Amino acid sequence: MKRVMISAALAVVLVAGCSKPGAPTPPSQASAAPKVVCSEQRVEHKKEWGTGGIAGTAIGGAAGGLLGNQFGKGSGNAAMTAAGAVGGAVAGHEIGKDRDTQVSYTEHCRDVSN
Repeated sequence: MKRVMISAALAVVLVAGCSKPGAPTPPSQASAAPKVVCSEQRVEHKKEWGTGGIAGTAIGGAAGGLLGNQFGKGSGNAAMTAAGAVGGAVAGHEIGKDRDTQVSYTEHCRDVSN
């Protein structure tokens, strides 16, 4: 009886330890971690009533007027001063508007696992 029990136990161990060559291995019990792809996106925030456009207009107009005053003689001098002031004000306003824009970056992630 002892021999039969030992033989049966040995047969169970041998059969359990063998596997067929080329047989697929069972998948692991742990699930694969989800694959996440992240990217940064640029976000611009424009102030509705910023001060950069106003300051740029004033500074640009003054600088343009000073520059325009260097050209022309007589009444042409006044015309060049006025033209320089208007041109400088327009350019200064456009440059100043950029100062009213704040840029930030946000990270967006998405799941791309199968």
